[in-house]
Amino acid sequence: MTGPEIKREIERINELNRSLITPDIWTLNPDIAKNLVEIAKLRAQCPHEFENGECKWCYLKEEKND
Repeated sequence: MTGPEIKREIERINELNRSLITPDIWTLNPDIAKNLVEIAKLRAQCPHEFENGECKWCYLKEEKND
């Protein structure tokens, strides 16, 4: 997948997660947990391009090497 394709898929999954969230309930929905695993898989294949400390495709935070 290309960076833009990964970004679109992550945005689609995040929108789905927002629709699954129930306000004031702090239990992790199993569907959301499954979606987070899918996002992690997408991030693993992302051709990261960091801008301002965040990948512009998958929103991964850039690690700081001190």
